[in-house]
Amino acid sequence: MGEVWEGKDLRLNRPVAIKLISTADLASAEDARRRFSREARITARLSHPGVPVVYDFGNDGDLFMVMESLPGDSVGKLNDEYERLPYPWVAFIGAQVCAVLAAAHDAGLIHRDVKPENLVLCPNGMVKVIDFGVATSLGAGEFSTITGYGQIPGSARYMAPELLDGKPASRASDLYTVGCLLYELCTGSRPFQHDDLLREITRSRTEDPPAMEGVPAGLEALIRQLLAKTPEQRPDSAVTGYQGLRPWIRDLPPLHGWVDRDVSADPVHLYAAALSGLE
Repeated sequence: MGEVWEGKDLRLNRPVAIKLISTADLASAEDARRRFSREARITARLSHPGVPVVYDFGNDGDLFMVMESLPGDSVGKLNDEYERLPYPWVAFIGAQVCAVLAAAHDAGLIHRDVKPENLVLCPNGMVKVIDFGVATSLGAGEFSTITGYGQIPGSARYMAPELLDGKPASRASDLYTVGCLLYELCTGSRPFQHDDLLREITRSRTEDPPAMEGVPAGLEALIRQLLAKTPEQRPDSAVTGYQGLRPWIRDLPPLHGWVDRDVSADPVHLYAAALSGLE
């Protein structure tokens, strides 16, 4: 929702990103204000290298949020260009996402919309998780869900089966979206992909994902565990997901036009250092 513009902080002489939402044409301007305010406060609350820094937020007729400027582009565009990413890069991206989710979950927050378009790969190899607009609290809390009757927040094609049944979001439902992400990056297709949304949702409840050609058996097993139909069958935490992905980060091939230098696991170590118990 909204537009993101490049800008410059004239006072501190630094580039910034400015997210703008016009409420003039929205049927429920007050609801938009509450959602946008919540997104700004959630993003600001998560002090983690994998989450953009929020500098300012306000309303001058249009809602605005001033954030850290992120070089690079979305992992969605990366996947469109490469179709199938080399599996070490999939693990490299996934481990960083799991580290960010571990921080969010530790803060009592569920993202609910992890997908390639909501991840930015920076030229130094760091992955930033963006768009906390539909995030919610675990249980009742400051950031409890703001959703209209009958609405399901998030992206249905990446949604855990239990959420489609109306059950509350959880750490396990976030991990399911990570499984969808990793599967898509490895294969170029979503695990239950179909042109018809209803058919895709039905397949996610009743079928197993197709085999993942060229992916090591151990990594495929982890991704399939993340995609388990029930929350109890998935890894017990984002930390466990992180630890399962770490061994597959090795011999990263070049990503020409995306990462401007040879990277090892430096960003992954940095993200782990932001949380106790990851390394």
